[in-house]
Amino acid sequence: MARLISFCGMTGGFLMISPKLREDVMIGFSAVSTTMNDYSPYSYIGAAIAIFALLTLGLYGGAH
Repeated sequence: MARLISFCGMTGGFLMISPKLREDVMIGFSAVSTTMNDYSPYSYIGAAIAIFALLTLGLYGGAH
């Protein structure tokens, strides 16, 4: 949990101080959301499954 908080803090810090990085991230989010809207609703189902799988692997990896 501490690693996640520090990772999010570092990410937020880099995004605050770098306008070019912030612009690239926003362009990426825009492209992903546009593509997901093009293939809706299957893309949202796939994204939900992928997020669930990543959370499951993250929690399983922390148990060891």
